[in-house]
Amino acid sequence: MTDGTGWMGAIRSMTRVRVDTMVIGRRRTRAWARRAMLAAAACSLGGCALFGGGKKESPQAIAQKAAEDTRIRGEVEGRVAAEPSLSAARLRVDVHDREVSLYGSVAGMGALHCATANAELVQGVRLVIDHTELLPGPATAPCRSPRVFGARASGA
Repeated sequence: MTDGTGWMGAIRSMTRVRVDTMVIGRRRTRAWARRAMLAAAACSLGGCALFGGGKKESPQAIAQKAAEDTRIRGEVEGRVAAEPSLSAARLRVDVHDREVSLYGSVAGMGALHCATANAELVQGVRLVIDHTELLPGPATAPCRSPRVFGARASGA
């Protein structure tokens, strides 16, 4: 395929680079050059996600994700507020892409376990990330986490 015809000739003409004159590190590497040109052609023609040509989300999908994150945040905050072992804890809940992040401080491992268990039990949560500070406190604490709140309690 050195005569410039066929698929290599088409790629050569698109990129305006000759494969057999590409020199890298004092030696010719035609195979590497071919792979690089094929990757460049595929990205330019196929909408490569590396260059921002990937799938775009519709405004409805973005709004739906935001509403889901808001619902998850409200339910996690409600569970944390209703938990007696976390009454003195100062926890802040952030949700992004169904990933819950807990910030603040809790007293003891029992309260920490209770906070993460409450966050994990909310429907739709993919991951719970714990950024809390552990203060001295009891190693175990009563946790009422296996409860159902919100829409799931009414059977919807």
